[in-house]
Amino acid sequence: MLSHRILARIFYKPFPGITWQYSASENVVYLTFDDGPYPPVTKPLLEMLNALGVPATFFLSGESLFRYRRELPELDYSPHQVGSHFYRHVSLFFTGPRKLQKGLRLTDRLISRYLRRETRFFRPPYGIFNPRHFPTLQEAGKKMVLWSLMAYDFKWEAGRILRHLCDSARPGDIIVFHDSPKTEKVLLEVLPRFIDFCRERGWGFGQVNQDRITSPEI
Repeated sequence: MLSHRILARIFYKPFPGITWQYSASENVVYLTFDDGPYPPVTKPLLEMLNALGVPATFFLSGESLFRYRRELPELDYSPHQVGSHFYRHVSLFFTGPRKLQKGLRLTDRLISRYLRRETRFFRPPYGIFNPRHFPTLQEAGKKMVLWSLMAYDFKWEAGRILRHLCDSARPGDIIVFHDSPKTEKVLLEVLPRFIDFCRERGWGFGQVNQDRITSPEI
């Protein structure tokens, strides 16, 4: 399987507006979670991360925020960064500026209303974007954050996911997990073991930050 890190160099490097990897020099990895909230997974996930003192970044679906709005007070996102994952989980490649702007604004309103947070970060569903989106994102004050390592927690069993992460992860990686119905059986089994793996190697954990720069040369 061709490494996403290699594909990222090919497809992301021409676009300086994308963050997909950080420098390896600080020995830090960046855990990110897409598609939530999904309280049966998100609640114990947040409790585990908070107990272990591991910061992360959550890219939130507007549709899921609205669906689970009554359960959001039980989710403690306060130590973590949050970003927008658009309103619906659909490919945005053929989405025009007006529709993109509408979905961004709606998701931002839901994040503000239910979490009392603002976000500058955006990850398109499936990581699919169109270069025409950049002016709209800039007008909305959004920084696009993609990734250098996919966990494949939505389709693999726990042992395979862990082997893949331990074999592939490097400092500076932005790693994608999912707090969704598809990961309910594996995420909470894999993640603490991967966190232990990282800490045994002296790696820390960080949150995506708009003021930092990508390092495509890694």
